[in-house]
Amino acid sequence: MAFTLIVTCLMLSPLALILVDTSTPRIVNVPHVTAELTINHPPDMTFENGTRGKKIVWNATDPEPKNFTVTRNGQVYDSGDWNGTPIVVDLDHLYAENLTYSLPVSFTFVCTVFNMQNESVSDEVVVTVIADESPPIIQQPENITYEEGSFGHYIRWNITEANPDSYNVTRESNDPTCNFTVIEGGKWDGSNITINVDGLNATYWYLYTLFVNDTFGRNATSAVNVTVVEDLTPPQVDSPADVAYEFGSKGHKISWKVYDSNPKNYTIVVTYSYINKTYGNVTESSVPLQNITQSDWKLTNPEGDTITVVIDNLYLGNYTYNITLFDDYGRHSSDALNVTVYEDLRPPIVNATPDFTYEEGYSGYLVNWTVEESNPKYFELSRDGVGIENGTWHDRDHFELNADGLSVGTHIFNLTLVDFFNQTTKSIVSVTVTPDAHLPTVSQVAALQAFHSATENNLSVQAYVWDLNGISSVKVEWYVGEEAPSSANMTPVSEGLYMGDLGAFGVGTTVYYRVVATDNSSVHNVHTTEWTPVVITAMSREPTPMLLWVPILIVGVLSSVVIMSLYFRTRTR
Repeated sequence: MAFTLIVTCLMLSPLALILVDTSTPRIVNVPHVTAELTINHPPDMTFENGTRGKKIVWNATDPEPKNFTVTRNGQVYDSGDWNGTPIVVDLDHLYAENLTYSLPVSFTFVCTVFNMQNESVSDEVVVTVIADESPPIIQQPENITYEEGSFGHYIRWNITEANPDSYNVTRESNDPTCNFTVIEGGKWDGSNITINVDGLNATYWYLYTLFVNDTFGRNATSAVNVTVVEDLTPPQVDSPADVAYEFGSKGHKISWKVYDSNPKNYTIVVTYSYINKTYGNVTESSVPLQNITQSDWKLTNPEGDTITVVIDNLYLGNYTYNITLFDDYGRHSSDALNVTVYEDLRPPIVNATPDFTYEEGYSGYLVNWTVEESNPKYFELSRDGVGIENGTWHDRDHFELNADGLSVGTHIFNLTLVDFFNQTTKSIVSVTVTPDAHLPTVSQVAALQAFHSATENNLSVQAYVWDLNGISSVKVEWYVGEEAPSSANMTPVSEGLYMGDLGAFGVGTTVYYRVVATDNSSVHNVHTTEWTPVVITAMSREPTPMLLWVPILIVGVLSSVVIMSLYFRTRTR
């Protein structure tokens, strides 16, 4: 009766007019937006039977790609998921499936792509394979003329053929020693053909002829004329710019670009108009003043080589380096350049870290100096007037000091550099350390109760405490009622975890406690937590579970039986 009354009230209620079916969510008045599904149209293809590497590539786009199908003459050739990448059909499969046995033959490929809304778009490409009725196509190379003795000369024939078979290369000449020669030949796979034509004799002409044949008996030829002329030119050498550098600096050299078809030898002669052997710190054995003779000069690069001479460590002075190159026919060429070594008139150059400031306790700070000096002698590093490091300064171009862990205040880092000529540079970097502006971190504060008696519990407090500058002390303070607060030191039990015992309190007592942490910074920041109440609740000792007593009792009984059995056995003996 009551249920009928409730149903009747609901039907008569105005609320019944707004009840809707919520089993299936509905979207009302949202316009349908057609996805931007597109596909390009690759051109139709016609190619000779046997042509390899042909492909159809469709580029389709949609914000929500789904899948694709490719049909060949109405039958599905390929299908699968589509993630928006190009769809490629490799037409070499026509040969693998032996579909070109009758020519000409055409194939219609249709690519259809779908998006997540099941919308689709298609494109059709017609591929026609025709019989190979044309001979190989050879791209004609240029004729070649080179100087006798030079090298790196090649004839390169670029060839197009779908069904290659064989080839040969022959050479004809008016040179009586080799008027007709078969250079190479044999089976041909359709690749381009390259031959080297170095080492030919001067004053003769040479005609290289390529013959290529396809599997249908069609062929093509190409002839290239190679002319070798006499070496009538002297060696080539460029003229580098004159060199000037500061006494003692490093990394200086002379590089000549040289070439000759028939190189023989070269010499490099060093002369000077003025030198000062007493200037600076130079030992005579290290000065590169010796002449150089290369009696067997050969090129390793067809375009020419580079001859390099290091000219570091020279005395103060003016020098001339003269190179002379000879070929096999007695022709020669020369080049000379001047080298000037001038005095070291500048003090050491220093680039230092800019002055900086950091807060006490933070780390990772360094003072860096990069230096440049041709004649280094002595260095000294100090902080606040106290020497840290010093000594002989040779090729060192970088100095560094750690600036971590400094006391609050401004500290002066000084690098002093002295060169061989007693020219001095001092570089000062100021590092300011500001007081710790952050309180110690105190977290996960908790009160722990342990059974003491039927009417009292032991109370302790734990907390995680941390600070960049370390912790000086951690205390726990507490009070009950109107009592004056008491305090006790908390002791670390693990990294960052501190424990403090407050003593025993009666059940029902409300104890207020807080943690006071002091950091180890110069200003001894103190973090005091809010007073937190904890009510002492009744606790009892847990009785030993019955499941534990039963095994113990069984073991005890069995032990007693064994002991009694042993006892009576020994008495009967």
